[in-house]
Amino acid sequence: MEKLKSQGRCLYCGQLYNKRSIGKHLDGHLAQEAAKAGSPKGLSFHIRVEAAEMFLELLVDATTPLDSIDGFLRQIWLECCGHMSAFQFKGNYDEDGIPMSRKIGKVFGTGMVLNYEYDFGSTTELAIKVGKSFPMAVPDGIVLLSRNEPLRIMCDKCTTQPATQICTVHIYEEEGFLCEDCAETHEEECEDFADYAAMPVVNSPRMGVCGYMGGSTDIERDGVFVETSN
Repeated sequence: MEKLKSQGRCLYCGQLYNKRSIGKHLDGHLAQEAAKAGSPKGLSFHIRVEAAEMFLELLVDATTPLDSIDGFLRQIWLECCGHMSAFQFKGNYDEDGIPMSRKIGKVFGTGMVLNYEYDFGSTTELAIKVGKSFPMAVPDGIVLLSRNEPLRIMCDKCTTQPATQICTVHIYEEEGFLCEDCAETHEEECEDFADYAAMPVVNSPRMGVCGYMGGSTDIERDGVFVETSN
């Protein structure tokens, strides 16, 4: 499979930026927003949540509890079967994790990295990187500033069409990502595919794991890669 490259669209200007530059670009907008006369006073943190090439850029109010971030991550990336989850300080393992009731203003600091785990069996691990803080409140608690657009995941068999389905039996043999046409052929070759192994390609690091079928928010960016003429 070709090396995947991710891009995210800025909430403020609508332009696409690569993973390395989107954070700095957003900081510029956030500084402008914080300087506006009508900006609600308070404290917020710009954080990045990532797993490999997938990322979320969030602005989170300092009064927001970790439980709310946990709920947001479940809705957009993770929830399948009500599994347990935990936040940990990087390099400082605690069996119980950081209490979910803790407000991020008492936990986060610029430059800090936290680990997050969802499902302690078939675990999805995320890194939470705390960026700059801004002197403004976030009335809704959490704002999605950007998210990676669906990655260019192509069919392993024909290599010419975007993959829409996964065979969880063959995924480790580099034959698991399938377009619609190749999925029909694969179903004739793999009796497990129709029985239990077929799962959708979605824009989440939980893709293909347990019973995950996709998120319940930001649905328009939770689909498959679409070829464009641009």
